Amino acid sequence: MNAVVEKDPATIDEYERIFERYLEVCNQAIEKNKDRFPYTEIWRARWKNLGANNLIQCAIYDDRPKAIYTLQLTEDMKIKILKKTHETSDDIWPFKYSYLKHVVESPESYIENPDSLDWGWLKMSLG
Repeated sequence: MNAVVEKDPATIDEYERIFERYLEVCNQAIEKNKDRFPYTEIWRARWKNLGANNLIQCAIYDDRPKAIYTLQLTEDMKIKILKKTHETSDDIWPFKYSYLKHVVESPESYIENPDSLDWGWLKMSLG
């Protein structure tokens, strides 16, 4: 089921800023904890299962999709934004805006305790 993303310029910047900051927190948490079990193992398994480009589709939701991203996982355990799109697809991971905002408002606690982050999007293909 495809849906068009709501395009309100005033709020789009806020969603983008929050999501980009959220990914920074995730990248910092991974970097700081990559030598701890199970982060490296989960990353490598997910990275292998994604295929050649290692892409994940995700969307930021408030009351409806606000921003859609294609992310790439790198072999050196980084998450990169490749592109922003305007249509959802069936194989997309939803992020709640309220959750993202909560994480970016207290990043240090999530970086220090990465188990507190929702890594479901990273583990989703592992069963």
